[in-house]
Amino acid sequence: MPYSKDLRHPADRRRLAAWANDSGTELVLNNPLDSEILFLSNAANFGYWIEKATQPVVLDLVDAYIGENPSFIKDCLRNITRSIRRTSDLKWMTYTNHLKKACESSAAVVVASPEQREYILPLNKNVYVILDNHSELDDQIRKLTETSKTAEVESVQPERPFIFWEGFGYTLKHFRFISKALDDFLSSNGWGLTLVTVPEFPRWGGYIGKIDTQKLMNKLLPKSANLIKIVPWSIENLVSQSRKARFSIIPLDADDKFASLKSENKLLSNWHLGLVTIFSDTPAYSRTATDAGALFGSTRPTEWAVKLDSFITESDESTKMKKNTSKFILEEHSSTILKSKWDLCISEVLGNNFV
Repeated sequence: MPYSKDLRHPADRRRLAAWANDSGTELVLNNPLDSEILFLSNAANFGYWIEKATQPVVLDLVDAYIGENPSFIKDCLRNITRSIRRTSDLKWMTYTNHLKKACESSAAVVVASPEQREYILPLNKNVYVILDNHSELDDQIRKLTETSKTAEVESVQPERPFIFWEGFGYTLKHFRFISKALDDFLSSNGWGLTLVTVPEFPRWGGYIGKIDTQKLMNKLLPKSANLIKIVPWSIENLVSQSRKARFSIIPLDADDKFASLKSENKLLSNWHLGLVTIFSDTPAYSRTATDAGALFGSTRPTEWAVKLDSFITESDESTKMKKNTSKFILEEHSSTILKSKWDLCISEVLGNNFV
């Protein structure tokens, strides 16, 4: 059960769908119960499908709901919202309870970071860490490069240097804790901020209400409102805008337990785009930065103003970081490596009968 029927959602095409494409395997979408293994994303009603399945069930949990430890009220409200959307059931009372029961009843669980794995292991001994496949970005970069060469023109450079950010609208809330530092930086230096995201997004529960992205950012960054540019999210825009940026940022509020347990997927995506990145020092980001030799980008909550200023010019540290992250992506995050991890998971779930 994917996030989208056409597999165009990023959490579909960068995960199991990417493996299926690389391995030449057809995914059963019309009737999931006809498959050899029933993979369930967070968009599925776990209890419903586990009860119906006669084949092994594998959960693909890219978000750290288990480990967040939300308040009872928040957990209940989340379950009510998901029950309305038919991705849970009121009988579970809390969404965490639904998740835990599903983990215990599944043949295996796939997560997106070692940190997330530690929270699942008490519930299921078969936990696999598999990150997103960002090869679609590499493909688009090649297409854009070939187009530029054919046209014999260089990309038009922006009138001012700018900072890059991309993501879902609901994650823009993480700009609040850096808003003053970022607003001062942009307005003082005349830099721009390009956000590759949606022009509007739901206010509550993923589908209720509406928030205008531009208005939200104008409110968060009032002094630099005229320097903010919203670009609709697409792979083409992601690549083209990133190639013009000086650097990118990934702020995550340390007080948000759910966010602090996020995997390194977005950081790796930025590195795939060739972006030097300033990022919050969450466990997954700091671990990955240490492995890649990119700790210069890791930033504590109180350090954002100083760190932004240090990236105005391309220092030896930022040049070294870009070189190290490019090497890390090639050696540690290739499609071949990711395919082998999915192969292992599927093989072991099927009792090593998978070829």
